[in-house]
Amino acid sequence: MLAEHRQYLLPEGCGLHAKVTVIPTGELEVNILEEDNHYKGEFDELYFYSAGKKTELVCKDQLKPENIRWHLCLTSDDARELAKLIELAEEEFEILMRDL
Repeated sequence: MLAEHRQYLLPEGCGLHAKVTVIPTGELEVNILEEDNHYKGEFDELYFYSAGKKTELVCKDQLKPENIRWHLCLTSDDARELAKLIELAEEEFEILMRDL
């Protein structure tokens, strides 16, 4: 069970890079390299909202879903890849827990 790491160029045209870590225990970590911003969220707090060629990744508070903790704009291709990585991590963790 290993964490997956990716680096994405954010599509807003500002040249920012997001280093994303998918942790199979159910967490996502995001670092905006140029701004030294760090975000964390659990898989069940994450939502993808697609709009054309961009997709917004939103982390909402579990107890108050109307409260947005953070959000990140990605290209739709990058968002699809990230969603797949999260899905695979969830499956891998589920298999591990069943085997224990």
